[in-house]
Amino acid sequence: MRPGGRWWRPVAALLWLATGTPATGGEVIDMAGRHVTVPDQIHRIYAAHDPPAIFLASLAPDLMVGVPFDRPPGSARFLPPAVNRLPRIRGAGRIDPERLLALGIDLVVIWNMRGPPDAFAAQMDAIGIPAVMVDAAPFSRYAATFRFLGALLHRQARSEVLARALEQASARLAGVQAIPGAGRVRVYYADSADGLRSQCATAFRGEVVPLAGGANVLPCRTADSMGASVTVSLERLLLLDPDVIVARSPAIARFLRADAGWQALRAVREGRVYAFPDRPFNWVERPHSQFKLLTVQWLAQRLYPGRLAFDFAQATRNFYRTFFGMELSDDDLARLRG
Repeated sequence: MRPGGRWWRPVAALLWLATGTPATGGEVIDMAGRHVTVPDQIHRIYAAHDPPAIFLASLAPDLMVGVPFDRPPGSARFLPPAVNRLPRIRGAGRIDPERLLALGIDLVVIWNMRGPPDAFAAQMDAIGIPAVMVDAAPFSRYAATFRFLGALLHRQARSEVLARALEQASARLAGVQAIPGAGRVRVYYADSADGLRSQCATAFRGEVVPLAGGANVLPCRTADSMGASVTVSLERLLLLDPDVIVARSPAIARFLRADAGWQALRAVREGRVYAFPDRPFNWVERPHSQFKLLTVQWLAQRLYPGRLAFDFAQATRNFYRTFFGMELSDDDLARLRG
């Protein structure tokens, strides 16, 4: 199942939660359609996957007991102090459930990758810790996820600010997304160190390309999973002749620009190789996060500079103020640009 499937089911949960009526505990319907009994007052949250952890870092870092993601050297300056102080706690499938009991967890938040049944959610049920599943893909579900979590945690005002920021970014993309197929810039997404692994046009991991109005040059289909990808050859890429190559990280882009074999591609020779920022973690996927708000607009402006105005410095500063309450320096922005 595509991540975020059964999208109508969260509506019931949101209707139940949106009343804002305190309770001594009650049943909610999570974003996978599961009925879960949760406490009214939630003080200690364990995020079992990176995406919900990053969402919670914006919404309720004070309730988190830890984070499942690594923080590479140099990333601390791009995360709020409250998040940097949290210990790293292994994610779903890598942590002993008994440790969560010892930590006194009130709620576990799990990424709804494939819908129920979910093995880790079943483990939590077995030991009596409430676990809700939330959507972290596709991007169009992010606002609903923030509203769901905000209602669940009694942080509706904060979650509404974040949800609206995401919706406003999506609305700005309507113009480029309406460009007819023949007029779209053709894009290849380089997803590996050698540039030869990518994502099919229908894959949720490569959704940033169509969101930005681009046409993925690989009209294939793979399973919707984090491990799915497609391998191509330079010979095939020469035949596909993409207008633009966008790399998952600055390191990949540097390799493509410097490698003699890649110089045969028109996009490389013409200097149309771009890279997504990767601090404090990748902005496009692995992990999926609200940073995609910036990524889709940045890529759309690169593909169609006359169609969408996007000031990287201003937008990134505004994003950090809104989502993390942080102010970035000029040096910070230079580091993010890679």
